[in-house]
Amino acid sequence: MIRELAGRIVQFLNNITLRTKLMLSFSILIAIPMSLLTFIGYNQISMTVENLVLFSARQNFDQTISFLDYKISKVIDISNIISVDKNLTSILTKDIDTYEIAEQVKDAHEINAIYLTPYQKDNDVYRLRLFVRDELIYSKERVNIFSFNDIKETQWYDSLMARNQKILWCPPQYFVDDFGRKAEVVSAMRVILDPNRYDRIIGIFSIDILESDIRNIIKNANTTEKGVAYLINSNGEIISSSDENALNNLAAYKLKIMPENADDTWEDTVLDGKRIMVGRKNIKGTDWTLVSIIPYEEILSSSNVLKEQMFFLLLAMILVAYALAYFISDLSTKRIGHLIKRMRKAQTGELEIIKAPPGKDEVGELIANFNFMIQKIRILIEEQYRTGQEIKNAELRALQAQINPHFLYNTLDLINWTAIRNNVPDISSVVQSLAKFYKLSLSKGNDIVLVSDELMHVKLYVDIQNRRFENKVNLNIDVDESLLNCRILKIILQPIVENSIIHGILEKEEKSGNINITGREENGDIVFKITDDGVGMDEKTLNSLLQNSTTRESHGYGVRNINDRIKLRYGEAYGLKYKSEPGKGTEVEIRLPKTPPSDS
Repeated sequence: MIRELAGRIVQFLNNITLRTKLMLSFSILIAIPMSLLTFIGYNQISMTVENLVLFSARQNFDQTISFLDYKISKVIDISNIISVDKNLTSILTKDIDTYEIAEQVKDAHEINAIYLTPYQKDNDVYRLRLFVRDELIYSKERVNIFSFNDIKETQWYDSLMARNQKILWCPPQYFVDDFGRKAEVVSAMRVILDPNRYDRIIGIFSIDILESDIRNIIKNANTTEKGVAYLINSNGEIISSSDENALNNLAAYKLKIMPENADDTWEDTVLDGKRIMVGRKNIKGTDWTLVSIIPYEEILSSSNVLKEQMFFLLLAMILVAYALAYFISDLSTKRIGHLIKRMRKAQTGELEIIKAPPGKDEVGELIANFNFMIQKIRILIEEQYRTGQEIKNAELRALQAQINPHFLYNTLDLINWTAIRNNVPDISSVVQSLAKFYKLSLSKGNDIVLVSDELMHVKLYVDIQNRRFENKVNLNIDVDESLLNCRILKIILQPIVENSIIHGILEKEEKSGNINITGREENGDIVFKITDDGVGMDEKTLNSLLQNSTTRESHGYGVRNINDRIKLRYGEAYGLKYKSEPGKGTEVEIRLPKTPPSDS
């Protein structure tokens, strides 16, 4: 009973139109969202809360960027002032040979008083350090002034040298104190160039900012308990963070932050299976990026319970809708898929109809039309095959009809007796061979001859050619005796031997060579192989031999004609195959079905 009812439903769905099926599916999918209208209202409330929290986070984030930009811009301004100060550069470029100690002491005091100490009183700057040439006495001061030797082995020195006059921002981990602990400062390093020689570095100065000052600014960007904000440079090194413990928990994410792609973007993503909101923005004048990570669980903490309840309800509805939509669509798509498979097989030559009941809808009509088309194609192929055979046979009969057998034999007989009367045996011999050759060619109008007659036909042809070319061609025939009485299409060996002589052997410099014909039975087929030691063929010529062409060049037309005749007579499994290499000769394989003498 249940199976019968299901069968009727399936048959009904098969008979209605595809559009009706789609409308039915849409109706189901529309009814479900309508039942969730209440949930949508609650969801809107949740979205509102989410938007407010995110808006507040972005406001704090933008404010933090402004504070950092202000602090960084002050450091950059100081750097610009110091690096081009004429008085400072004139002091640092003094010739060491004439630079008195008293003058160096005076200059060191001036450097501290004018350039270092005043800026250190600024709340935004913790300390200024100046690194000068090792020969200067005041390079040993080691309070605010240091020598180049103190920094040449540091990990940031080479990077600074490569940046010329650009500022290098160094994180705290670049500096350690006497106990191996990282410094609590972030430094802006810059070189001072000789104004008279821009390839000469006369000094390096460092503007240090307390890392704690930066950390206090960054904390403003973090608005949640489990979130974190941090600064990261282009090398993936952390400059500072609002919460080091929270940062360690999210350490994997910082590796995905690429500063060059962080131009004021906010991203909703997933980290360790948890949804997070990530804000990123580059800090002007540095290679730093400020990153703020806010877990979504904190953003939605006030509405999570409500959302979880609605989620389970939504999930249940989706599963029901999906099951119904899948069941209905599968009824059509399965038959369409089956039709597509049959069409693909038809492209490869497998012309099979679809036997399943097509139904009365659009897909069913397509299947019925496809079956009708396949049947028509089968009929057309059979008609084309028969027409092709008739055309080939008609062409051959027309060619044979051009030669009047009686007239030809009488004429050759006249030539033969004339040669005998005039004592010219060579002409008599040639004429007799020619007469036998044409007798075998005509075969009384029959298309099928014995293998032995076909071989004799080739022997006579080579004999006539040898009389012409002074015995330059050596023909060897090795065919199993069991095949001699089998019947095959006539004139399939002679055109190939002719090609071997004219386009193979006679193209050689010595104009002589060998032709071997073998015949064997293989799996119920007769396989002839004709090999020569002529000049051979290149790959391009070889590939064009058996291709369809409208040209009637003797090198290819006769071979294609043989191949077409064999395939029309015996089918696509039979025909010619060529192997050849330039300078190594050519091999032709002819495959035919073995036909006993009684068949015609």
